[in-house]
Amino acid sequence: MNERLAAFLSARIGATVRVLDLARKSGGGSRETWLFDAEWLEDGKTRRRSLVLRRDPTASLLDSDREREFRLLECLHGSDIPVPRVEWFERSSEWLERPFFVMERAPGAPTPPTFPSASDPAQREQAAQDFVAILAHIHRLDWAARGLGFLPGVEARPPAEVQVETWRQVYAQERLAHEPLIELAFQRLQRTLPATDRVTLVHGDFRSGNYLLDDAGRITAMLDWEMAHLGDPMEDLGWACMKFWSGGGRVCGLLERREFLRRYEDASGIPVDATRVAFYELLGNVKMAIICMTGMRSFAEGRSSDAVLGLVGLMIPRLLDDIAAQLGVTPGDDAKRPLV
Repeated sequence: MNERLAAFLSARIGATVRVLDLARKSGGGSRETWLFDAEWLEDGKTRRRSLVLRRDPTASLLDSDREREFRLLECLHGSDIPVPRVEWFERSSEWLERPFFVMERAPGAPTPPTFPSASDPAQREQAAQDFVAILAHIHRLDWAARGLGFLPGVEARPPAEVQVETWRQVYAQERLAHEPLIELAFQRLQRTLPATDRVTLVHGDFRSGNYLLDDAGRITAMLDWEMAHLGDPMEDLGWACMKFWSGGGRVCGLLERREFLRRYEDASGIPVDATRVAFYELLGNVKMAIICMTGMRSFAEGRSSDAVLGLVGLMIPRLLDDIAAQLGVTPGDDAKRPLV
């Protein structure tokens, strides 16, 4: 791996590159993430850069388009949305067996999916301010002027209809058995499809755990854009508000729900529609359960030996509990009985 990566970088940079401290990081259900330093001589001086390799796994939690993610990050560079600068994309298997791209290593440290409740209050407040401000920047972005028209979601159909149909198809393909609660949720979602008055860039996985944080609590980079598309801005709000990501009663461990939505409305100038947020919160729980099913299937069929893909199945009952609560299904109902 080290030698192959060094050969790739040498060919791109035009100098003999040494790869130092190459290490794979845990997490990253849809991409392998490797951290390393690259060192080479340029004009008689030693250059050294800290970089990140994002490589396709043999199987994952989520089937996504790595080239589309690379292009998205290219388009966002220089905007008000903090993202790592991407450097090289390689679609062939010639160098590292599977497609990959290389990007700069942004400063800061990752966080868990729920911001730690024991964290310093000042650090949490700073992170909360940045979290809301970045989401407002995403939804206010002139995506057409930034060249993001290639993203999915520009179909003539309403965004909610597109998302429900997309995830219904994934469920039909990836389930290991019928899950009555998921099917009941799809029926509810289909009956209550909301309209939207605007189409914006949607991150698709906007939550704690998908950004880097410095010691002062400032968000230095927003990561994991695999599910980005064009759609209803309320979708990102519904996803962030899921109980699954909450901690200490706070949205993503940061802010009480009402305060989060108030701050977002003030920062973005976009009115919050509570009905649409609730719709996308239900869809978010359904999506997350299906993502876990995808990982389970990959592991069960032997397409991946990563035990994490099998273990994510342990999260499904918790998600089904949240779906049942949103649907008003009581624990004694047959529909509540998980089959997966």
